[in-house]
Order: sequence, then structure tokens, then C-alpha cells
Amino acid sequence: MMTVPGDLPTVGAASPSEVVLVTGISGSGKSVALHALEDAGYFCVDNLPPELLREFLRLEHARSERRVAIAVDVRSAGSLPHLLPLLEELRGEGVLIRSVFLDASTDALVRRFSESRRPHPLSHPDERDPSAHRALIDAIELERELLSELREVSTVVDTSV
Repeated sequence: MMTVPGDLPTVGAASPSEVVLVTGISGSGKSVALHALEDAGYFCVDNLPPELLREFLRLEHARSERRVAIAVDVRSAGSLPHLLPLLEELRGEGVLIRSVFLDASTDALVRRFSESRRPHPLSHPDERDPSAHRALIDAIELERELLSELREVSTVVDTSV
């Protein structure tokens, strides 16, 4: 098939054989999953802003035929509304994208955050006032709400245990 300049290759053209999109709730194990995919031979990128996904895949197409895994999460919250339409466009252009959504129970997430002592990415509700804090459970629930549409179109893996 022919590729129009500026477009990603269409079905039948050489393209990354597989793109795994790893997403999910903070603390659910996205980094662990990305490391496992890297060990399995995938080229992995963590926290790629959705606006760069198309260009990144274009660069990968020009570079090689390696398998690619990309983690996208709530740290890109402002870009999330654009992610689903972009994924549909890319699939329509023949890019094989497998979206995996990692989730865990609220109890498991609270335990993991308390063990790691890392703040939840949404624990600061106002970037202008970093001293303000959102309760951990409230941050988790907000994140579930922000990622709900992405969860609906993904294979969901519960990592609670």
C-alpha cells in the first residue's frame, strides 16, 4: 500500500508489528508491566504525552520493525480527552494497538502508596498551590473517573493481589 507523506503507514505497509499501550491507575503496576515488556524484547517508553504518539510511531516506522510498548497515565491528564480519538485514527490507519489497563482495589492502592511513601500524582489539586493536598482516596477516585473511558476500551488486568 502507499503511504501519504506525513501519514503513518496503512495496512500492508511496514509498521511496528505491535504497539502495546500500558495504562491504568497509579500504583497498579504500570512500571512493573513496562519492565516485563522490555525484558520480552519490546522497546518501551514511559509517560509519553499522547500528542507525541503519532510522531513517535512515525519515527519507529522509519527506524525498525521492533515491537513497542508505551505507558500513558494520569500525569498526562490534560491530553487524555484526545487519546481515544487518536487511538481510533491510528487503528483506522492499520496500526495494531493493544491497550492494557491495570487496575487494583482502592485498599490495595492505599497500601501501596503508604508503603512507597510516594504521593499520588493527583494529590496536589492546584499546581499554583503545591501545599494544598487532596486525600489519597479522593485522588484515586478522581483518577478512576478521568481514566474511565480508556478503561472501557482496554483489556483490564486487576493487580490487587
